Amino acid sequence: MAAGCRAASRLSRLSRDFRVTIIERGPFISFSSCGLPLYAAGEIDSVDDLCETAYGVPRDEKYFRDVKGVEIRLNTEVDAILADRNEVKCRNIDKGETFVLPYDSLLIATGSEAVRPGFHYPSSTRVSPFHSPSDAANFRKIAEKGSVRKAVVIGGGFVGCEMIEALTSLWGIETVLVEKEERLLSGSLDPELSLYLESCIKSERVHLSLSTGVEGIETDSEGLPVVSLEDGQRIAADYVFYCLGVRPNTQLARKSSVVTGRSGGILVDEQMRTSVPNIWAAGDCAEVENFVTKAQESFSFGSLSNRMGRVAADSIAGRKASFNGAAGAVSLKLFSNIVCAAGLTEKRARQFGYETGSVIGCWSDRPEYHPDAKVIVGKLVYEKPGLRLLGLQLIGEGEVTRYIDVFSELLSHNKTIADLSEAEHAYTPAHSSPISPLNYLGFMADSQETDGVANVSPLQVPAFRGIFVDVREPAEVGSVPFPEKSVHIPLSDLKSRVNELDAHRPVMFICEKGPRSYEATRVLLKSGHREASYLGGGNLLYNRIKKFSEQLETHS
Repeated sequence: MAAGCRAASRLSRLSRDFRVTIIERGPFISFSSCGLPLYAAGEIDSVDDLCETAYGVPRDEKYFRDVKGVEIRLNTEVDAILADRNEVKCRNIDKGETFVLPYDSLLIATGSEAVRPGFHYPSSTRVSPFHSPSDAANFRKIAEKGSVRKAVVIGGGFVGCEMIEALTSLWGIETVLVEKEERLLSGSLDPELSLYLESCIKSERVHLSLSTGVEGIETDSEGLPVVSLEDGQRIAADYVFYCLGVRPNTQLARKSSVVTGRSGGILVDEQMRTSVPNIWAAGDCAEVENFVTKAQESFSFGSLSNRMGRVAADSIAGRKASFNGAAGAVSLKLFSNIVCAAGLTEKRARQFGYETGSVIGCWSDRPEYHPDAKVIVGKLVYEKPGLRLLGLQLIGEGEVTRYIDVFSELLSHNKTIADLSEAEHAYTPAHSSPISPLNYLGFMADSQETDGVANVSPLQVPAFRGIFVDVREPAEVGSVPFPEKSVHIPLSDLKSRVNELDAHRPVMFICEKGPRSYEATRVLLKSGHREASYLGGGNLLYNRIKKFSEQLETHS
């Protein structure tokens, strides 16, 4: 929808000679689907609010006709594309009438559709995906009656995570999130960051049921859903959302012999042209190049759909424009934290055959002395030969998204960790530090590869068979001790006490966030010690995910 509306509006602006028609199967012509969780949560009064301009005018048929010069046909479906005649066969859904529209240029912007479960589920108003305005409106209608006390969300991706906040924050609904993978957002976050995110979910009304799939959904004698899990659990609920992801909606394209690609999307070139003359495609239904892997991929993001729509319009109008690909930059607010990622996780990078390196860090988003300083945790993934950037994951309550925006631009130009170290940023204590997290990550990765200053994942700590050395100050150690047996040597004393450390045993340094233990590792390596490393993210990250993991084990 975003791509189609953007293209239509752009064409109308470019020339008064264009006659543009949008054919839409549903009752809405233009709405912000990303705002649906806010409507479901009750933070937005009406779904109509998602269909308005910034100045309060409905983006309806009249608006598109009067302002954009575009004709709209709602509740109308295209049954077939007659490419050999440059015509589309249409059907008015309400009246059942069929008609044919000719075209000189056709843009397919059919978007995406919710992935349906592979398990049995009933036809019920209390079991649904969360993909359309009707899904959100149906839930809200039932919730407003106070008849939803417990809900199950199936799927721990971005939509599933948005739903647990929507259900618990305003409605106070006890919510169980079921995810077959071991961690939330496993497609965008590696385990270290996923664990940290999960530990940030403070609501007592959210229960995570991970590493288990759904066998099926039934209804009880009152018509309420009961979810059966593969681990034997049966969860009685008042409402169930299945949020299993989306896939390109390409049924119409495939019926018309338009070529689709490896991810199921419509194959397009840089001008959004398809394999069939005079037919373009844009938005969630299209398949474009992934900047990192160079493979074709579908990205279901409104930001990209709008850009694709503009490029398609310029191409149709004979202008020079191109959409060269995407890095898959994503962002999510979950309770008080912002989660961002771009490029590949380390797991996915290895699946593509990359030899990877990674570093994990923890910083404040502005100087420590600033009263609004917030913690940022991040992981950088890079390719070992050539040190090309592959991916970045960040979580924090403060300034986060701006760094992912910069990083995705670096990915699009095949930049390296050296470029990351040199990335310029605007600095003022009100919203940033003199050295940004991007610079720090570049420095850390360079030091790891050039000088052997090894950054260790918190998940590797249990396997470490050396000496842990805590270089924090005594008050810090007493306040938040490192959970494992360790030797305490403050950083300021380390140079004079280096000889106390067994030169034949590996040493891992610990501090609160990482910078001091990084310095300590350099000190030890300069002294001739060969096996020295530091804990990525420091005691802050390790303590958080260790405690959360233990709570999960106790609960299960």
